[in-house]
Amino acid sequence: QLFKCAAENTRRLFPPVVRSMNDIMREMFARDGMPQEIADMMIAEIPPEQTMWVISNEKGINGAASMLYENELHELAESLESDLYILPSSVHEVIAVSSDMGSPEMLAQMVVEVNMQEVSLDERLSNQVYHYDKDLRKLTLATDTPNKRLDGIVAEPPLVYDAKEKSR
Repeated sequence: QLFKCAAENTRRLFPPVVRSMNDIMREMFARDGMPQEIADMMIAEIPPEQTMWVISNEKGINGAASMLYENELHELAESLESDLYILPSSVHEVIAVSSDMGSPEMLAQMVVEVNMQEVSLDERLSNQVYHYDKDLRKLTLATDTPNKRLDGIVAEPPLVYDAKEKSR
């Protein structure tokens, strides 16, 4: 019962928001004083199938959990007519892209690079990419990147067991 109440209250108090990166960029350009016509020309060059979608909450703080609200993922996938890949951006937001954007491994490499260069360690979520299947309405892990550590240190190779070795 406590979990049910927490899930309902979180969604009510911090409603999920899905916005295109294009709209966010337009707002940033306008704040920096760029004329609307120039901003529109720059953003119009981004093909629709390569648009990124930011998923967060209305406050934009600790909003990455909004990726767990299935209705928003499903509506986005339906509008794009494709499955989605979800890229953890930070504890504040995740990025959704059409599954036509690229391979999950290529996207995971991008996540690792951004994590290591741009995101503070205490705000990193994962170096993995997630897959949302619009027909099954299911979110699953899409990658298993070799460098799982969020601090960028490569983990030691696993110990290899040799069945031919005698036990000690």
